[in-house]
Amino acid sequence: MELMNALALLNEIKHALIELRVNGATRTINILNFPLTNNDSQFLDETLGRGNLTIDYRGAEHTFWQEAKIAGVWWGEYRNSNNKVTLRTIEIAEVPMLTKAQREDMEFGIAKLEALTAEYDSDGKKILPA
Repeated sequence: MELMNALALLNEIKHALIELRVNGATRTINILNFPLTNNDSQFLDETLGRGNLTIDYRGAEHTFWQEAKIAGVWWGEYRNSNNKVTLRTIEIAEVPMLTKAQREDMEFGIAKLEALTAEYDSDGKKILPA
């Protein structure tokens, strides 16, 4: 099997994993922009493999991540509302970055919980409007 860029990409993944382990730095590689032959793609798929964990996000777009057999390496696929693949990635991270709670979303949740709990007294009874 003749390879063009698969070994260079694996080397890049290895260095990104070292950065993740040492400094906590994450890295996302857009593999649609990476010139890969069919042999490269097959070799990467066989080498990185597929783990047991899949994350499926169904927002405005459908995105899912599949862990590789190598801890810290994730296959990512992003689809638009027409289910067309718009991005394929290999993400080197403890968990895919988009799956982490965003600070502004957490702040919204805190404000929502504060408003809700303010509607009740310390005995758990709803405070009626004056």
